[in-house]
Amino acid sequence: MQILPRLAILPAGAVLGFLLHWLTIRGIDTAEGRLPYCRGAYLAFSAQLLLFAWANHFLAGAGRPAAILIPLGMTCSFAGDFFNLQFPIVRSRFREPVFLGILCFAAAQILYISSFLSSIPFRELAEKGRLVPLLFVLLLAPALIFRLRVYKAGRPKSLMLGGFLYGFALGAMTAVALSAALARAGGWVLVAAGAVFFLLSDAVMGETTLHGMHPKYEYQIPWGTYLIAQGLILTGTAVVLG
Repeated sequence: MQILPRLAILPAGAVLGFLLHWLTIRGIDTAEGRLPYCRGAYLAFSAQLLLFAWANHFLAGAGRPAAILIPLGMTCSFAGDFFNLQFPIVRSRFREPVFLGILCFAAAQILYISSFLSSIPFRELAEKGRLVPLLFVLLLAPALIFRLRVYKAGRPKSLMLGGFLYGFALGAMTAVALSAALARAGGWVLVAAGAVFFLLSDAVMGETTLHGMHPKYEYQIPWGTYLIAQGLILTGTAVVLG
């Protein structure tokens, strides 16, 4: 864990940059008014994390099969960020860019899960990490959250179906990360914390963007927790795989 302070510098810088940017837009009272000021900055923060993921792969973990799955997952996440920010050029070409973002993030969760399971055996997770009960809870919880807080009749069917199915991928990733932390501790604790922040970020996004509500914080709270989530996952896996 001695390399942790150095590894955390770039993700921490992205989060700090986000907080400073948030201060510059605090006087804008609507999500719609804030979005044009956020798109470029938020994509830049995502690009920093993407650079961090690939740098870790080539500098430390390139020899391990599981290592490349992490930067590939972050690459899918970056694509998802691009679609979710709904740049005008994207909105002019795609009817529901957020649905494309959901597909990208589903792919990212699958890649993260694959990496975790390539690093720690499923049997160990089941025996020492309580994977089965965690999977039960974290596959059920997103479905309940979706039904109670996200679903809204009249919203685009693609968004509703995509959001519902994505919850299972996110829940499974969170369950595996928590199980790995229980089984082995170490860097997996960071990964598990990141997974929980990911769950929080997407829960807020589901309750706002997918549901069709647009509070003042529509982009800031999901993005702040999302950057923390990715930073923890990338740093934790760098510790584990490094």
